[in-house]
Amino acid sequence: MRRLAAGVSCAALMITAAACSTQASVAPTATHHGVTLSTSPTTSTLPTPSTTVPTTTTTLPSATPTTVVAPVVQAPGWTGSLTSLPPGGGFTSLSCISDTLCVAVGGGANAADASDTTGSGVTVSWDGAAWSEPSVYYAAPAVGPTVAPVLPAVACTGGPFCMIVDGSGHVSTGDGTNWSVPSALVTGPPLPTNPSDPGPGHAGSRSVGVSCPTSTFCAVVDNTGHAYTLRDGAWLPPQSFGAPPAPGAGAPSTALYQAGGIGVWCSSSSSCIAVVGTSILDWDGGTWHEEPAPWNAAPDASTAQAGAVACPTSTLCAIVRDTDVSYRITGKSWSPLQAVDPGGGLDSISCPTASFCLAADRGGSVVAWNGSSWSAPQKVVPTATEYTGDPTTVSCTANRFCMVMNGDGDYATYTPAQPPPAVGSTPAAP
Repeated sequence: MRRLAAGVSCAALMITAAACSTQASVAPTATHHGVTLSTSPTTSTLPTPSTTVPTTTTTLPSATPTTVVAPVVQAPGWTGSLTSLPPGGGFTSLSCISDTLCVAVGGGANAADASDTTGSGVTVSWDGAAWSEPSVYYAAPAVGPTVAPVLPAVACTGGPFCMIVDGSGHVSTGDGTNWSVPSALVTGPPLPTNPSDPGPGHAGSRSVGVSCPTSTFCAVVDNTGHAYTLRDGAWLPPQSFGAPPAPGAGAPSTALYQAGGIGVWCSSSSSCIAVVGTSILDWDGGTWHEEPAPWNAAPDASTAQAGAVACPTSTLCAIVRDTDVSYRITGKSWSPLQAVDPGGGLDSISCPTASFCLAADRGGSVVAWNGSSWSAPQKVVPTATEYTGDPTTVSCTANRFCMVMNGDGDYATYTPAQPPPAVGSTPAAP
């Protein structure tokens, strides 16, 4: 089993201010992508899991040193670009609940990467200094009808409690290291297949999003328009949504479909939103319902131009897609699309507050929202070269700690600057 790792090179800066703190270390040298950096190995121990997840506590072994993988200029507030070796299939999703606990998931049947790998579904966890050894949540299937995990997604909340769902329709819960045996979701009412849907087994043809605002509520939506809701430990009856027929066609609606990843965000157990192609799905606390997406022109459903969504409050949501962003305030329609990333390929967005959002694109750049405007794109991780079909994902916490990771495992972290002490104040004790 390959070891994952991280060395910490930290800088604490806001998007527009500067202050820096670095930590030197001396240790064995590791190599990845032909570039080396000496760092100190550390040991990672996860916090005790909550009662809603497996009760086994795992002390993770020492990690292999991390390396700088490409000459990305360090952006204000960001660490230099680092890497953690992918789990044989690329990283496809990331969730952070604090600056000392992030979980990344990948592996499985990941046909979106260059080598079309197939293997076990794997997670790794970050403790603020190092990545853990991989934890297998879904063993590589034996020859036969067993379906491998496909493009898994993860969502974590306090406890910690995490849920992993993948495009093959399997779900597993755990604490970031210990995982339940994956179980299959009950499918919703069938609809006629969307003509843009090539079917299972094609690159990017099956994906899913998940959001868990609490350990007792999670929402899962896949890219064929099936919505699943976990409430108080039980799954509610699934719902299915379709694309309306062409004008005058008279045919029944077909299932929704959008190639690539989709976005799901729940600000509470009574407010969720999902983006699937040309449709928005809303959860109001009792049921899901469908509304049109704010696109001026319908995206090509067979092209991975999926949208991502974040809602810092139950009354404010933002969607990113390709180069653009659109907003909605409760009771109002979606705003016109605003171009914020000329390079395009926006894959994900995270908004811990109404005055701070971070969106990441496929090329490894981010754009930041400060409550009134978006920043220019800033490259923080390299463009993936091995797992080129996997998204670049971002996850931010309430204290504005953020992590960005591409499919190759190249990642960077952001920490805002602390304001200087007021004149005449007494500095806090170390």
